[in-house]
Amino acid sequence: MAHASLRNPLVRLCVGLGIPLLAVVPTIPMLSGSPLVIWGLPIAVLWLFACIPLTSACLALCWFLHDRHQPDEPGT
Repeated sequence: MAHASLRNPLVRLCVGLGIPLLAVVPTIPMLSGSPLVIWGLPIAVLWLFACIPLTSACLALCWFLHDRHQPDEPGT
């Protein structure tokens, strides 16, 4: 019953869209001015690469804890 709170549409929107949005939109302007370079790439680019699996994990969490048991088509 620990995942029952994810049945709330607002929670799913926050996890599926809010976390990835907040991971990218406010951080890229902050990191773009940083002189830090790792493996020849600016830290902002590495952060964007790190956000790809984060976004996938958030969407998978929403699907596994809520939408997995829903029918694919509304009439089925």
